[in-house]
Formats: sequence, C-alpha cells, structure tokens
Amino acid sequence: MASELHVLIVGAGIGGLALALLLEKASISYEVFEKAPEIKLLGSAITVSSIMQIFEQLGMYEELLELSRPFGALHVRDEKLDYKGTFWSRPPGDDYEGLYGDYPRVIARPDLINLLLSRVPAKRIHYGKRVLTTRQDEDEVTIKCADNTAYTGSLLVGADGAYSSVRQNLYKELQKAGHLPKVDAKPMGYSFDCVVGISDPVNPDDYPVLKEEFSEFEIVLGKDVPFTVWYMPMTKNRIGWMVTHDVRDLGTNVERNMRCSEWGPDAALDVLKSVSHFKCPYGGSLADIIDITPKEMISKVMLEDKFFSTWYSGRTVLLGDACHKMLPFAGQGANMSILSALELTNLLFDIHSNSQEEITRVLKEYYAARYELAKWCVGSANQNGAMLHRKGTVGDFVRYLFLNWMPQWLIKRVTDSFHVYRPQASFIPFVKVRGSFKTYSNKPSRRMVPGSSIPKSV
Repeated sequence: MASELHVLIVGAGIGGLALALLLEKASISYEVFEKAPEIKLLGSAITVSSIMQIFEQLGMYEELLELSRPFGALHVRDEKLDYKGTFWSRPPGDDYEGLYGDYPRVIARPDLINLLLSRVPAKRIHYGKRVLTTRQDEDEVTIKCADNTAYTGSLLVGADGAYSSVRQNLYKELQKAGHLPKVDAKPMGYSFDCVVGISDPVNPDDYPVLKEEFSEFEIVLGKDVPFTVWYMPMTKNRIGWMVTHDVRDLGTNVERNMRCSEWGPDAALDVLKSVSHFKCPYGGSLADIIDITPKEMISKVMLEDKFFSTWYSGRTVLLGDACHKMLPFAGQGANMSILSALELTNLLFDIHSNSQEEITRVLKEYYAARYELAKWCVGSANQNGAMLHRKGTVGDFVRYLFLNWMPQWLIKRVTDSFHVYRPQASFIPFVKVRGSFKTYSNKPSRRMVPGSSIPKSV
C-alpha cells in the first residue's frame, strides 16, 4: 500500500514543494532535500491558470486570490513606447473568467513559494543537502549528499531544476548501460539571458497602474539591441520586471554555456546597464524601477529549453524543469510542475504495492499522462519567445499578425487546450469546476469510493 512508500524529493522549488504538500495530504511518507542552506526567494511574476481547482481543494484558494492579481492583457510597444498590439485575456478578448471560471492569476514567485512552504511541515525539509550520487536496485534507492549523509527511500523524485543532479546521475547510469537516447545527451537550447526583480512597495499615486483591477503586462522591444523589457503590476503595490537578452546569435549552445561560467556577482547589473535608459510605460525609465528594487531581489538566470525524452528508470523519476525545461514566455512552467506533482501523487496514492514492477507501472502511467502537454508547452514557449524577440522586418511582421490579425477562434482553441483537462487530487473531495467551458477531470481514487474496503489515507 501507499503507506509503505517513502519518497525522497530532491529540490524545494515550486514542483518539489507542491509534491511535498500533496504527499502530506495523501499521508504518504516523504522528505525534501534542498542543496541551498535556505530557500532563495528570488524571481518575478508567475502566472497560475489551469490549476485553480487544486488550490481550492487544498483550502488555499482564497489565500491565492489575496496574493495575486487577475491577468488582463499583454501590451507590446517599441523602444519609443509606440503601441504595437495586445494579447487579451479579458474583454475585448475572450471572457476568460466566464469560460474557465477564473482569470489567470499573476503572483510573485516568492509569494507562491512562501504559500507552499506554509503548508509543508518544516521538519520534512532538509537544507544544505547537495546530492552527489544516487544508487538504486530492485528494493530501494539511496542518495548521498556532499556532507557525507545518505538517505534511502522507495522512490526518488528529481525536482531539482534544469541542471538536475538526479537527472545527471540517472542519465550516467542509463548511458553506461547503453539505454540513453542520443537526443537526451545533447545540451539544452540556451536562447536568452534574463535579469528579474520585484520592486519595493511604492506609492500607487506615483504608479496609477497599481490601482487598476487587472495586472496588464507591458513589453518594450529594443529596436537595434537584442533586449526586451517586461513590466508586471503585482500585489502589495509592487512592480515585477524582467529584462531578456536574446543570445541566440552568439555562438552555439555549448559556446554560450562556457561564457555563462564567467558570470560574476555583478553580472545582473552589467546587463541592466545596457537597457536602464529604456523608457518605462509608467513614466520615467527602467532605471527608476531598478532604483526601487532591493539589490538582493535582483537575479540573473539563463533561459534554456529542452524536452527530455527519458523521465524515469527503476525507482527514479523526474519532475518539472528537470525533464521539461521551458522558456517563461507561455506562462506555463509553474502550472506544468504542479500538474505533474498532482498526477504523480494520485498514482502513488492508488499504488498496489511497493514492488519494482508496481513502481514501474506507476511511472509509466505518469509519463504517458504528462508527456504530450509538456512537450507542446516547451514548443509553444519557444515560439512565443522568438515572436517577441525577433528583430527586423520579418519580426515586426510576425508580431503584427499575431497581435492584430490572429483569429479569435484560434486564440480560444489554444487557450482551451490548457483547460480541457483539469484534474484534481483523487484523495480529497472534489470541488466544482467553474466556467461555461466543458471540461473533464480524473476520477476519485478507488480508495475513496463509498463502500470500499480499502482504508483511506485522509
């Protein structure tokens, strides 16, 4: 039964914490291992869309609403702030709330991390645990950390990001046995440098956009430079922002990765010097927004993407960025990680035994359930990134068509694909899915069926 399981989760990001929270609710034993001495509350805006029913099931819906703002639109401008077009998620576009029950919600990544952390018992998370090696056999899986500690469990979940140590160890094992597809050994597509931040609270009289009901993103495209600047109104009178630098023309993926190793602590500020003079749609310049942002809240990251074809082997499985690293331009990274955590937990809750055969069955079903949508999201985010950054006449023409002439039925069809299947935790009473759009969900666990002789965990 599931009570015999002990799950080792490596990585305390959104995917790892969501999995921990769901396992906690399902009464499945687990531990979380985070390599950092504490969780770094960095990042900017995250969009939550097709997973609202999960937060409602978990009793976190109202709190999520308080911490977030409804996403209304994405406005695109050039460096002179001349208007180029808009992607709407409210009228005059589709009535997103009427169709799907809720508008997408814009939340600060630190706020979402803290919300998840508030529901995971502190004793379950071990900090300063950088995983060096993993070992598995028919009966168990063991991780060894840099501090010479070792931990053993029934299942190992690598939720430790794009450069997952769990994935690297798993792939070494598979490559040695001649079972790793060549495509999985290739480097990720490194397309953009990115600097993000969240301002301190400001006076909304100075930035009236913060008084508006919806969070409407402003995107400013550099004309002769490969930079794009994003502005995102957030709760608590803060402004989230992001600067993306298109590096696709600067050598191969391998060469760009080597250049990345030369980044120092001032790398983020060095990038910002190139664009701080950009006009801000709210008035002033980007430099003014940077000045009201705590320096410790500014971070520089590589934006890469890759869909890995191998997600599991033996008693090891990957989740989130560790198996489908996507660019942020489709706003689906957090949604995909949480949905994967939900799918895996539902399957583990209904597992028949702790045997290798049963573990393999579960992981195979998990992969089949998540493969297609995750792959589509990786490709969609890549296409959106190209559309929003491509320079020259071709780039201007593509953006003009996308923002001004794309048929509304086609936009709705794409949006529908994210909402047609809205699963829920099978081990918690289901909630009513709001909205007029016809959707379908999974079924309650066999252990939750009235009259079942199988004990419930919750």
